[in-house]
Amino acid sequence: MSDGLKFDPANMPRIDLSTTNHLANSVVDSIAVNQREMERSLRDVQRERERKEAAEAAYREETIRSLRAIEQNTTNLYTLVDLISKSNEQQDVLIEIIAEVLTIAKAKNQAEAKSVYTKVMGRIKKTIKDA
Repeated sequence: MSDGLKFDPANMPRIDLSTTNHLANSVVDSIAVNQREMERSLRDVQRERERKEAAEAAYREETIRSLRAIEQNTTNLYTLVDLISKSNEQQDVLIEIIAEVLTIAKAKNQAEAKSVYTKVMGRIKKTIKDA
């Protein structure tokens, strides 16, 4: 049985090594091209990730800056409301003083005018002192 299966190198098919080398070189080149494409894709993904992270960080910083500005403006609003309130009170006092000054012109004699004048000047001095 083993007589029919003898190894005879002369009966073996001939392999053209130039074709095999060309095929191997082609496979190696294809692998190298694929590897370069994968590396390029990975670099592109990394760049995009870094760009998004930088944009997100800039957005966070801008949001924090805006919130701080809003906080400062809100703090100043309380001061402004207080000043406006005091200003309105002072305007009321000034209107009263002007009305008293006008009563000087309506005085019937010099003594009455002088009395009103003294009273008005005292009120003006008190208002200035309070302010």
